[in-house]
Amino acid sequence: MMEEQILIVDDEADILDLCRRILEARGYRVKTAHNGLEAIELALQESFDLLLTDIKMPGMNGLEIAQTLKKSDPNVICVTMTGYSTMDMVLEALKLGIDEFILKPFTPDELGMAVAKTLEKVRLRKENVRLRSLIPLFELNKMLMRTVEEDEVLSRLLEISREETKADIAGLYTFEKDTKGSYLACRGMEGIDGKLKQQICDKLVDLDLRQGQQLTLSREDVNDTGRDILEQLGVQSIIATPLKSKEANSSALVLARRAGNFAPSDKDFLTVLSGQASIALDNARLFAEIQKAYQELQVLDHMKSEFINIAAHELRTPLAILIGYATVLEEDAEAPSPEYISIISRNAMRLRSLIEDMLNLKYLESGVTTLCQDHLDLNEVMAEALQDISLSVQEKNLTVTVDIPADFPIIIADRQKLDLIIINLLDNALKFTPEGGRITCRAEVDGDWMTMSVSDTGIGIPEEKLDRIFDRFYQVEDSLTRGYEGMGLGLAIVRGMVDVCGGKIHVTSQEGVGTTFTVTLPRDNSNLKERLLKL
Repeated sequence: MMEEQILIVDDEADILDLCRRILEARGYRVKTAHNGLEAIELALQESFDLLLTDIKMPGMNGLEIAQTLKKSDPNVICVTMTGYSTMDMVLEALKLGIDEFILKPFTPDELGMAVAKTLEKVRLRKENVRLRSLIPLFELNKMLMRTVEEDEVLSRLLEISREETKADIAGLYTFEKDTKGSYLACRGMEGIDGKLKQQICDKLVDLDLRQGQQLTLSREDVNDTGRDILEQLGVQSIIATPLKSKEANSSALVLARRAGNFAPSDKDFLTVLSGQASIALDNARLFAEIQKAYQELQVLDHMKSEFINIAAHELRTPLAILIGYATVLEEDAEAPSPEYISIISRNAMRLRSLIEDMLNLKYLESGVTTLCQDHLDLNEVMAEALQDISLSVQEKNLTVTVDIPADFPIIIADRQKLDLIIINLLDNALKFTPEGGRITCRAEVDGDWMTMSVSDTGIGIPEEKLDRIFDRFYQVEDSLTRGYEGMGLGLAIVRGMVDVCGGKIHVTSQEGVGTTFTVTLPRDNSNLKERLLKL
């Protein structure tokens, strides 16, 4: 079934009826008129795809009818019927945009073919227009995907919409649900007073735009408000297309022509264009919000780091005094005082360890990248680290096994950073291994690399939390109910040191069985490129 609707105009009733029968038989929807006034009245009530009209008629001739209909609908197709024609008439018809001529007399097939051919040409023309309109949409979409600046999106939207619709004026304005609007940007309105722009904006908002519908105004068919807007701007027609947004404020793209009306294809183009621009604007605003939130987060993170650094430094001096006097008292005190003082001393040392963790965090964030090339015996390094925790090992009755070959080759590494790696891994194993448990330290060489591991028979780590244990301040247990000491910095420091030393760290764990941390480092860091220390 054909969808096109055809208007036939002829003052001869027999020809009018014949044309109607021929085209209806081919599936077209047909309306007829006996003269120009009747045709124009029908065109005001309904939309027609094709006008089939005789040229020579009393009163208004066919060319005048075509000219009048094209003013209100530039896309209407015009086919004329005539029993005779002159070159002047042909030229005038072409100027008016007549698409096809049919010479009388004609057969039903000739009329049907002429109408079908003309409609097909127009279909192809519309398809070309549609394809042409896709090019700027495609280019705009590429630009919109790249940009994160709201002003750039708005500027490009004005340029493309004005260029593709051949508009003389392009503007963007915003309005809230229950308030008047205000212009964001304009093109082609440079000579218009700002107060007048605001008045026009207010009137447009008072029309259908609050309901989110596209608004069209033209001289031929407007109410008093629309006519005032057109006259104030000095234009023939206006299209206002909403830009739907997630925000409370709404925006609209306003285009105007000083001469001629906008085509239906312009309306479709602007609908699609505005939809893409709306998404891009929401994305640009979201990016701006995320960027602002990120900057605020950076400020808070800096403040937190500063607090930690200041607190750590301020605590070291009184703690050193406390430890010093506790040591003196422990040497001179009589029973049972030494036992009590020993508890004070041990807990003071534990507090010092926490403060060192805080200072090591500052060290990691300082960006220091210098690596020392110390020649080290790994057996000696491990023995000294174990000596530091020997009292705690005895207190928990733990068994510590070291499985490092006696002929383990000398390594070239940064002693301070290697100590931080080993001490924090041992401290982690010590903390989470219950009394009577076991800690095992191993090391082996594989070419230019060495591998160290620290295993324990502790509580283990849930599988779903393995990915987060190297995050600073992360605690496997809830901070209010956990039964283990520490700030959650040790493993973060280990990961940072391993990274800057050019190595990798891996963890395996099973709840209730134990955990193994494995570190792989180069045996010689002499040629290692500098890396930024960060968590």
